[in-house]
Amino acid sequence: MDACPQGISMANSRKSTPKPPFSSALSLTDIEMQSQSQFAIPGQAIPLKPNHVSEFLHSELSVSRLNEIHEHLWMAGRRDNLHPIHWQKMTGRDIRITEYPYLHLLWYDSTIFIKPIPVCLLDYEFFAAYICPHRGLFGEACGFLRSYALLIRHESDFKIAMDVGLLPRSMTWKHWSALAYELVTIPKADINKRYFYGELRLLRLNLVMNLYRRKPWYHNIHRDYHAWLSYQLRWMLVAFAYTSIVLGAMQVLTATSLASELLSAACFWFSIVTALLVFVVLGWQMIAFFLAFTLNFIAALQ
Repeated sequence: MDACPQGISMANSRKSTPKPPFSSALSLTDIEMQSQSQFAIPGQAIPLKPNHVSEFLHSELSVSRLNEIHEHLWMAGRRDNLHPIHWQKMTGRDIRITEYPYLHLLWYDSTIFIKPIPVCLLDYEFFAAYICPHRGLFGEACGFLRSYALLIRHESDFKIAMDVGLLPRSMTWKHWSALAYELVTIPKADINKRYFYGELRLLRLNLVMNLYRRKPWYHNIHRDYHAWLSYQLRWMLVAFAYTSIVLGAMQVLTATSLASELLSAACFWFSIVTALLVFVVLGWQMIAFFLAFTLNFIAALQ
């Protein structure tokens, strides 16, 4: 009678604690790391204590900010939309290093943020001991590693990644190709839901935060007010140019004897609506500037 519950308990235990998404033979270790593995996080000088490890892994992997707005991520990107690194270069994108996991694979204009792989994520024993027992960390780590298997698919991707500093210096193409072969097969059930999506447009994430979280931005890409105002008003100048052409054409139409009363009325109301929109947009820009200035001023005082 006791054998069955014990067997079920052992099966549940195995199920609740998954294994690392790569085999132990592919663990990235060297002599220096092995000598420090008993005292510090692999690749770091941080003591191998539970509270320090937990804090470090949270700072390296947490994508909770994106999980909070997951239902709106469709506005910023498509599912499984992740191009290899050589494609990023081919299309003129500048790869910028970020150490913030919530910026990993976010892009704007011709810039994309990519977070380097922490060495400890490629250490099999560390992964099994400190990441696998925690479902949240396991999903974030698996999703992060799987994204790299899609970013680095060719040897040209690997060379660019090494030049930029995305991979550990001791990594070789032969090692990575074998590792990526296993990482790319990680099932979606094991990854954090943020990684259901690939590249995300940062400007649209800022819009999502405006509309659904009442916050000025997800991440501010401008370091001064001049750059911020120039970026905000750039699209307004384009809209103003097109509107001016349309209004000029309407003015010519209404000046001729061929214009009907209906056309004249339509031109009149279009001019009124255009003027109102200009005042509304300018007013919104002034309010946004005032809010940004106030928040920065309060932060400076604190």
